[in-house]
Amino acid sequence: MSVILPFTYPWFFRKLLKGVMTVLDLGCGDGKFMAILNKERKYKVTGVELFNAYIKSAEKTGVFERVVKGDVRKIRFPPKSYDAVVCSQVVEHLTKDDGKTLLSKMAKAAKKVVIVGTPNGHFHQEAYDKNVLQKHLSFWESADFRKMGYKTYGQAMKFIYGENGLLNTSLGRSPLRYSLYLLSYILSPLAYFYPSLGAHIIAVRKKGRNV
Repeated sequence: MSVILPFTYPWFFRKLLKGVMTVLDLGCGDGKFMAILNKERKYKVTGVELFNAYIKSAEKTGVFERVVKGDVRKIRFPPKSYDAVVCSQVVEHLTKDDGKTLLSKMAKAAKKVVIVGTPNGHFHQEAYDKNVLQKHLSFWESADFRKMGYKTYGQAMKFIYGENGLLNTSLGRSPLRYSLYLLSYILSPLAYFYPSLGAHIIAVRKKGRNV
C-alpha cells in the first residue's frame, strides 16, 4: 500500500473511505486525485466529468471502472447506488444554490458516506486549461456544511496556503517556501480540530448521523 502522510488532503479521503467498495466521484477532473486514492484499485469508481480533455485523462489513469460525461448539476443516480459519493474541489465552481442542491443529491445517492473537499472561504480563481468551468463561483465555510448535517475538518494552514497566505507573497517565490510547507504540516493538527484555520475544508456526512 502506498504511504499517504497523516493530515494531508488525500489522507482525509482515504481515512473516510474505510470500509467502502463503490465510489461515485463527481467532477473527477483529470483523475489524478483519484489515482492517488485508488492506487491499489481497492475501490470500484465511477467518475463524472464534463470537460472532454479531462475525461480522456481520467480514463487513462486506469483507476475508474468508467468515466461518464455529464454535468453534476443535472446528472441523476438511483438512491443509495454507491457506498460513497465524493466531490473534491467542485462545489466552489458552482453557484451556492447549485452547490447545496448537489450536496442534497449526493446524500441520496450514498449508502454510507458523503465526502466534500473545498477551499475554506474566499479563494479567487479564473478559468484555465481552456476550461471555463474552472472559475470559482462560490465560497464555502464550515458553517455552510454544518447547517446541512456535515462534520467538518480543516486541512493545511490558511495563513500559509490561503488566498492571502504567505505562499502568495514574495516568500512563496523564495527558498523559504520549503520552510512554509514544513510549518504548515507541523501545524496541520490544529486545522484538523479547528477548521476555520484550514486552507481547505473537508466535510463529511455519514448516512443517518454526523461523523
